[in-house]
Order: sequence, then structure tokens, then C-alpha cells
Amino acid sequence: MTGSTATMAATNAATNVTSKTAPTKTTTKIAFQEGYIKDEWSQLVEPAYRGIEGRAFLWTGRTPEVGQRTETQVTTAASTNGPAGSWCRLSGVVTDVGPLPTLDEWRSSSISCQQTPIEHQESLRDDVLSRFGTLHGQQVTSYAFLNFDFYDRQEELPFKRGRVYKVTHEADETKSFFWCVSSIEDVTDDLPCCEEYPEAFRKWSDGLGLVRRVSF
Repeated sequence: MTGSTATMAATNAATNVTSKTAPTKTTTKIAFQEGYIKDEWSQLVEPAYRGIEGRAFLWTGRTPEVGQRTETQVTTAASTNGPAGSWCRLSGVVTDVGPLPTLDEWRSSSISCQQTPIEHQESLRDDVLSRFGTLHGQQVTSYAFLNFDFYDRQEELPFKRGRVYKVTHEADETKSFFWCVSSIEDVTDDLPCCEEYPEAFRKWSDGLGLVRRVSF
């Protein structure tokens, strides 16, 4: 076998291996009307789930941390699945906590900051952090499943049993629920081992036996 032929054969073999082992991953943005971390529900169910999973829940007033559980209520937009206004919960875990806005960034976006004399803005920032655990504009990402309570309503929902959703929350001081949803993506990975998912999500979902190959 000549050198060029051997090189071509090796290249073809590597290509074949890559094509067989490369992840097949789909990412689809999900349309919705509104969504937010459901504070009261999270506070209600945390004692029971913490006894099972040993995890704290994220809600308004608690500083976000990777590994916290999330219960996100989502109201759907009109789609082929059904009319607008249906709602459900996505149960997940925090996989990434974005940086806090700098004082200048917070000044430019926070109404409460803009209404405060500049000499008092830094102390106001510390007070907001103490009370709410975050600042307007901070982002938190969670990976989540459709909560099992809503499996019987899948026909009218864009969310399906066994699919994995990346949910981006953004702190919004103008809302009664601070952690509002800014985007939802279906990031279901068809590999059985799901090695591309964030570690915090893998540990949580593996512990509950939730990660499995999706075949529908």
C-alpha cells in the first residue's frame, strides 16, 4: 500500500468512526407567553423533595447556586399543539449562574437604582442583594423535564415526556416573581450516556433515573 493510499484509508476510517460516534443533538427554541420560577410552589415542595434529593430550591430571595432545584411555570403560546394559555411546570436543576451585573450595568437597567440618588445607589445594591439574592439582569440557566403531573396534557403542550429543556431565567425586579424565563430550548441529546449535558444535570437526573434514550 502506497503512502498516499494508506493516508486516505486512515482518513476514511477516522471519518467512519466519527460519523458513528458523533452526538446527534437537536436544539429547538420553544415559543411561550411567559414563564417564571414559581416561588410558592418551590417553597411548598422543597421540604419533601429535599428529604429525597438533598437539594435546596431556587426562589426569589435565595442566592442562586449550581445544583439548586427549579420549578418553572410556563404559559404556552398558540401553536399546532393547541391554543395559547395552557400552562405546565418544568422541573429541573440550576446548571449555570451568570455573573452579577456591575454597578454601572445595574444603574443602566434598574428602575429602582435610577430613582435613587447616586450617593445611595451602592448601599441600595447591597440591600437588594441581601433581600432578593440577585440583581436585575442576572441570568441563571437550568436543564429541566416536563413535570410528571402534566404528562396527560402533552397533546396541548409543546413539552413532551422524556425531552430535555434548557431554560434561561433572568432576574426582573419589575415582576412579582423575580426569576422570569427569557428562553426555552429543546436540547434533547439522543446519546444514551448523555455526555453533553451539564454535570449538575447529569448527577441529578441520573440519581432519579430520568436520563434515558429518547425514541419518540
